[in-house]
Order: sequence, then structure tokens, then C-alpha cells
Amino acid sequence: MGITVKNAMKIGGLRECRVVAGEKGLSRIINNVTIMEVSDIIRWLKGNELLLTTLYPIKDDPVAQRALIQKLYKSKTTALAIKPFHIIKTIPEVILEEAEKLGFPVIEIPEKVSYLDILSPVMNVVFDNKVVLQEDLEQASKILREISLSNKGIGKFIDTLSFLTKNIVTVESQLPFMKLPKPDVDIPPLTEEEQRELALIKHPIRLERIYGDKRVPCIVAPVMLDGHIYGNITCWGIKTDNLEIDLAILEQASTFLSLEFLRLKVKYDVEQQYKNDFMRELLFNESMNLQDLMEWGEKYDFVNEGQYICLLLVNDRTDYKEGNLDTSKVNEVDYIVRQRWPKAITGKIRDLVCVILPIDDLKGDKLRGQCERLCSDLDAYVERHFVSCMGVGRAYSGIKGLRKSYYQAEQAIKLRHHVKEFQRILFYDDLGVYRLLGHLVGGRELTEFYEETIGKLVKYDEHHDQKLVETIEAYFQQNENLKEASQALYIHVNTLKYRIQKVSTITGYHLNHSDGKMMLQLGLKIHEMLR
Repeated sequence: MGITVKNAMKIGGLRECRVVAGEKGLSRIINNVTIMEVSDIIRWLKGNELLLTTLYPIKDDPVAQRALIQKLYKSKTTALAIKPFHIIKTIPEVILEEAEKLGFPVIEIPEKVSYLDILSPVMNVVFDNKVVLQEDLEQASKILREISLSNKGIGKFIDTLSFLTKNIVTVESQLPFMKLPKPDVDIPPLTEEEQRELALIKHPIRLERIYGDKRVPCIVAPVMLDGHIYGNITCWGIKTDNLEIDLAILEQASTFLSLEFLRLKVKYDVEQQYKNDFMRELLFNESMNLQDLMEWGEKYDFVNEGQYICLLLVNDRTDYKEGNLDTSKVNEVDYIVRQRWPKAITGKIRDLVCVILPIDDLKGDKLRGQCERLCSDLDAYVERHFVSCMGVGRAYSGIKGLRKSYYQAEQAIKLRHHVKEFQRILFYDDLGVYRLLGHLVGGRELTEFYEETIGKLVKYDEHHDQKLVETIEAYFQQNENLKEASQALYIHVNTLKYRIQKVSTITGYHLNHSDGKMMLQLGLKIHEMLR
């Protein structure tokens, strides 16, 4: 552990020296003392050095003198101590001016003080401090290890960290099921830029964060699993005198806390897998003994007499293709779902997130509104645009009813690309005639029916540009009102009548006959599905 420039000024020959510029930087840390006798020494500096010099290499070059201060500041050199009496009479004004502007300490060494009067005493103190640092760190590591191994909880771990660092310590988690002590004040989460910096460095860093209504200097250490950040430890209101040891303690603490996060994550992953197995048996295994299934379901408050609705959530992102839906994501969804519906059962089924929702959990609120709010919550707390589509079945009682609701939700998901007006939330009840047509997609009968009806109009439009398909669509959308349909198409009513007659001639189905009208309407629905 180094010492600050302010404390170094009380040691050995530096007691006879004075700071002539850059007093704002007196809290900077000295880890080493180096002598500059050549102009290109900067390439050899490692940072946190007190640099001693006579300025001999650049004694007559004001441009180089100003550049020296800038380069030293950029290379994180702590301070520059100049002995001006033999080579130059006074410290150049350009140096004082640049150092004052940057808050970079410049120290004037009196003629009677030698370099050794400064170098040896300062390095002795730095060395002694490093020995103390190692001893303190070993003791701190031992204490944290004992708490971690004894499973006394994250609360006790945080209290111990606060005691060791003499500062307030908080822990934040991206795993929603983690139960963490709440701080006394509101703390905004790390920004995306701060998280990227933490993920890149992978070690504790110094930041300024909002604590309550104030910006506070702090150390933030990442909690990492498999190279990904799952949380952080923040040590608030750091004192620079203890900065190095606090950084080292936070480094150790992040390692121990990563193990605790891993332990809890594995525990929840195993529990989620067990829940997934139950849901698969519940929805698909018709040969399993009912009593065994009900005993298994007691763990999740499932009762055969209760009424349930099945929801299926789809994420169309490329990294959620078959076999890649992360269990951690399912855990996060489960946590968010249970905030709204405490008795819901959430699991992974065929790379979809399945939610078995008891009607009792709706508490009289409309299901559609609750589903919309759930999508918003998942987007906000799990991942942006996490829900690409939600399929919702009907409410039924018993296992057979639940399996029927799952089938309906699955049908809604499968038909999402065939419905003309795509909706993020698709209720099976809203699919109308698509519920019947969906069973025929890809079949010969559906193709033949299409070719006998709207398919003929599509081919005619390709060669004559009469827009007959668009015309018949507008006609039905305007409830067969000729005036409104012609206005929607921006054509004269007589032109519309001519086109309608053309539709009848080409297809053989007349719009003034109920059977012909039904055939063309079904053909349009198939047309919407196929395109």
C-alpha cells in the first residue's frame, strides 16, 4: 500500500520541500520513487511514481517542459519533484502553469536536500505499508472465507465487508431470485456503459455513483459466473488512504461472492429442471399414475379440481433456437410471473416458456390486460423484447382440460405468422376460422380450395393488373357497402361493380349468393395464411 503525496511531505527530506503547484493532487498515491536523468524516461514509468529531476535534459526547451507535465499526468505519474538550483535557477513558469491546470503536484527541492534524503525514507514507508497490506489482506481473506464456508448468508457477508473497509457496502444482483438486504436509500443501477467497463476489466474499479441524493466515490467489484456479470459489490465513500487495501479486499470478496451466487444459481437451476420434468409429465404423459402426479403437484400447489389457463411464450432471437433456451432465463421469468400470479407454475417445454396459471390468481382482473403487463415486465426486467409472441389457451379444470389449454396455446403460436394482423398476444378464442384452417396448412385440400377460389384471381391480377384480390378484400372489410368500399379503393362505384362482376366471372362464385360469398371469404383467409 502506497502513501499519499500529502503524507509523504512529512517524511525525510520532503519535510524541507514545498509544493509549488497542483495542490489539488495531494491525495494521489506514491508507490515508488524514480530519478529522471534522460528525456525519454516516461516510457519506463509504471504509474504512481514520485519523479525526482533537475530538468537537465530539457532545461532550455519550454515546449518540452510543458509536454513533460502532460505526459507524466497521462501516464499516471503521481508527482514531480524538481531541484532547480544547479541547472536552472527557478522552476519554469510553463511547468507551474500546466501542473496547476491539471492538479498535478510539483514539489521544489531545496539546495541542501539530496535525492537520497527523499528516496530512502519514502521507500521505507512504502515498503512497511506493503507489509502491513499483505498481513491485513491475509486476515481479511481468512474472515471472509470462514463466513462464506459457514453459509451464514449474504447479509452477514455484507456486514463483515463494511467492518473491514470501514465503509457502507451494498450488493446488487441480476439474478432476481437472490434475496439481498435492501440499502437504506435508493441506489440507481449501474448504467450500461459502467456495466460494459466492469465486464471488460473484470476487476474492481473506482466510480462515482448516486447514493440517495448525492454522488459518492466508490469501488465497484464485479460478481462473475462463466465470464458473465451477474451482480456487483459496491464499497461507498472510500477513503484514499486505504484505497489499495480496499481494492484488494473487494477483489477477494467478489471471488467468494461469485461462489455463493453460483451455489444459489445451481440450486435454482436444479429446482427448475425438476419443475420442468413435472410439467412435461402433467401435459404429455397419459400413462402416469394420477395419484403420483398429484403428490408431485402438491409441491407447486397444483390441484386437479382447479381451473387453469396455459400460456406459451416465444422468443424468436437466434440464440434461443432449439436447445438453447437458458435455464437462467426461465428462472427469471418464473420470478417475474410469480410477482403477479403467486401460484403460477413456470417451466421450459419444447424450447418455449410455459406458464400454467390458476384462475384464482387473476383476482377478478381481466386476463388480457394482465398478459400485456406481464410482457412489459419481462421486457423490462429479463430482456428487451423477450416475448416475441404469447399464445393463450382457454380455461379448463383438471389435467385433461389443462392439456387441451396447452394445445390451444400451441395452436395460437403456430398460427401467429398466418394471421394477417399479427398480434403479440394471441388468444385461441380470437383465431376464429383460422382454428379450422390451421389444421389444413400444407395439405392438398387447402391448396386445391385456394386454387379454385382466390388463386384464380391472383393469377388474373398478375397478367391484367386489375387488383381484383385487393377489391374483394376491401368489399368484405367494408361489410359489402359499395360506396365505402369504392372510397377505400379510391375508385368510382361503377368501377367497383365492374370488378365484382369480373370476380364472379373468373371464379364462378357470385357475391349475391350466400354459398359463393362463403367460398370467397374462406379463400381470402387461406390467401392471408399462405402469403
